[in-house]
Amino acid sequence: MTYFFGIGWQGVPWLYPTEINSLSMRTKGAALGTATNWIVNFMVVEITPPGISALGWQFYIIWTVLNFSFVPIVYFFYPETSDRSLEDIDRYFANNQDILVFRDKDATSSKRPLKYIAQEEEAIRKRNSGVMPGEVEDMLRRRGAAEKLKKGSEDTEMAFGEHKERA
Repeated sequence: MTYFFGIGWQGVPWLYPTEINSLSMRTKGAALGTATNWIVNFMVVEITPPGISALGWQFYIIWTVLNFSFVPIVYFFYPETSDRSLEDIDRYFANNQDILVFRDKDATSSKRPLKYIAQEEEAIRKRNSGVMPGEVEDMLRRRGAAEKLKKGSEDTEMAFGEHKERA
């Protein structure tokens, strides 16, 4: 049973908190998951020897039941993180307030939902489209260079922090 715990649930407190928490909470979530893991493991180490002394091999039935009880908990409450970016997970939690995830196809699918792919492509398209109309003029205006732009002065690029040698 210890073998199955090690290859199954043992990694959850180390990996899952870093995948589901937002960037600002990731460190705190990982710390909480790690602390919980060590506290529970300490409890197991302290309880198991007296339990085996009292019940023998039957004490392992308690740990078996506990391990299997996590299967429905994970199914009902833990969204799938496989093939999702951290931004996808952030979007999921920002847009979904339902605590039960098993009803949400996007939360349980092992493949990345198409809506996340479309949102990412749109963000890339916007980022690569260059400067939006009016942005250059707005940036120049904020830096006090609007007059230079209107007059057609050659020094407009200096408003962006570029320097050139004066003759």
